[in-house]
Amino acid sequence: MAKPEYYAMLQNGSNGPDVALVQIWLNGVRGNCLNYPVLTVDGGFGSKTNDAVRQFQTQNNLTADGKVGQNTWNALYNRYIQNHSSAEQYPGIAMRNGQAGATVKSAQQRLNLKGATLSADGKFGSKTTTAVRNFQSINGLSVDGVIGQNTWAKLYA
Repeated sequence: MAKPEYYAMLQNGSNGPDVALVQIWLNGVRGNCLNYPVLTVDGGFGSKTNDAVRQFQTQNNLTADGKVGQNTWNALYNRYIQNHSSAEQYPGIAMRNGQAGATVKSAQQRLNLKGATLSADGKFGSKTTTAVRNFQSINGLSVDGVIGQNTWAKLYA
């Protein structure tokens, strides 16, 4: 699987599965040059995530504005996969109705590969919820319409 396609600017105050994925990537690229504390993967873009993004940007010759735009998104992903699997990774928090982003779009694309007929627009709405419920039912998972770790694992198997 390729990296999740960049969806929207992430910055202080942003939240959701894309922020959680960025937090996972930031934790995965920590090392000698990047010495921020391990981030809690909670999907909330606060001051610690902002500081870590700025350090990453500085070390990678990007504009150190603390915002994750397309250039930072791509650089962060590329650095992350140098030491980790390039398989698409569970974002660390469940995805549900009302959320939007690259991870939602990727899940919609995977659902379509498994038989759904969604518009992969990155917006988790009622049609995506229904498709998730159908997928969960067919695959013997708890049917709640939420893409948690178990649903993700089956979806990306």
